[in-house]
Amino acid sequence: MKIAITGTPGTGKTSVAKELAEILSYAYVDLNKLVEERGLVTGFDWERNSKIVDTEKMKGLVLPENCVVDGHLSHFLNVDVVVVLRTNPEVLKERLEKKGWDEKKVQENVEAEILGVCAYEAYESGKKVLEVDTSFKTPEKVALKIKTLIEKNESTEEIDWLEEYGNMLKI
Repeated sequence: MKIAITGTPGTGKTSVAKELAEILSYAYVDLNKLVEERGLVTGFDWERNSKIVDTEKMKGLVLPENCVVDGHLSHFLNVDVVVVLRTNPEVLKERLEKKGWDEKKVQENVEAEILGVCAYEAYESGKKVLEVDTSFKTPEKVALKIKTLIEKNESTEEIDWLEEYGNMLKI
């Protein structure tokens, strides 16, 4: 099984993906590293301070059979299930500020989380999507929850922050 762990930056993708890969004895795949190695970075967006990735070519990447792919673009890959990590926007804001991100980058990512950008893109892919709130959980608890959801073939409710946190939008 190929599992994508996606979500807004700061939701815990790397910690959860590594923990889940270990629990399942799956390969861990760092998508950021993989796209660099395969030459799929086509430029740099200086305004957003982020790499530009050719997502169409990325879709053709061949992944190991049993793997957990970590990356906020992983929902574009050919995987069996996409797990979208979601985080309370106030908690996310604190996490990104602690990382030392500038105010504009923090705001952009908080707004992306409120609007559910990664979740929307994941659902658009047509793949099985699970949404998991990481706000007040350890990576181990989140990974165990994902494992249980997958093993029991359960689904999750969509997480919607817009009504409660729409006042944080500045767009």
